[in-house]
Amino acid sequence: MTSPIREILIVGAGGMLGTALQLAAPSHGLGTRPYTEAELDITNGAAIRSVFGAFAMHVARAGIRGAVINAAAYTNVEAAEDDPDRAHLINATAAGGLAVAARDEGLAFVHVSTDFVFDGEKPGPYEEDDAPNPVSVYGASKLAGEKAAAEAHSRALIVRTAWTYGPAGVNFPVKILERAQAATSVAADARGATLSGNKPALQVVADEVGSPTYTLDLANGLLALLSAEATGLFHLTGAGSCSRYELALETLRLAGFAVPGDLTVEPVTSAAFPTKARRPLNSVLDCGKSERLGVRLPAWQDGLSRFMTALRD
Repeated sequence: MTSPIREILIVGAGGMLGTALQLAAPSHGLGTRPYTEAELDITNGAAIRSVFGAFAMHVARAGIRGAVINAAAYTNVEAAEDDPDRAHLINATAAGGLAVAARDEGLAFVHVSTDFVFDGEKPGPYEEDDAPNPVSVYGASKLAGEKAAAEAHSRALIVRTAWTYGPAGVNFPVKILERAQAATSVAADARGATLSGNKPALQVVADEVGSPTYTLDLANGLLALLSAEATGLFHLTGAGSCSRYELALETLRLAGFAVPGDLTVEPVTSAAFPTKARRPLNSVLDCGKSERLGVRLPAWQDGLSRFMTALRD
């Protein structure tokens, strides 16, 4: 019987998921070796081999097993449409290189992917064996990364997630709060100057549906799958689903905004916000495979509540 993994090397440690992994690891009995983008260029093969080689030697000397978690990615969906080469370099070519280096050093490997590998046309939740059909450069680059990691490392764990939010990154709940604060501030100034009775309003997309996922919950789920020696492809998101509009309303409620008292929130279709990159309208992922291993993330409302509490604190 193989010994359990006791230390993880985190690639992309400065991002939302990388930060969450560092917070979650101690409760799983795991030591961490975090590398931010500035500390480790994942497109530099020589640097990767050097870092992974030193890590493999360290865990071998300690008599423990180690794993690499790739939490790094090119995540600017819009910019990827203008720079597909860069998106594929980071999300696909580099992901494959990381998997090769981990395999060669005898390290377990975890790669994180996305709901954007699907086109969003399915009427129900996507399962792992549903055929991918990305409709954006970002989605295509992430699908290529999945394939590269799986082909390079036969025991790689590949986890798709969706609608992530958390500390140390740009995310939807924070954007909604910023928009609400800006709108109410402008309205307050206007009322002070003109005595206008108009309430500030936000428009939020209501035809995109997904499962909001708190990165701290995702990190705990990833580490639980790793502990269970899971390999292959898994889906992992916050339990339940909602529209962007519903997520905005819950975010504002938790932040103390009265809707429609302080401001109004208008549901609109995604056509109201044209973008270069297409987004899947349905991003709901079936997480039954993870649940059968005993790994189920809390309800999205619960995760959002804890995130909002952390923001206030």
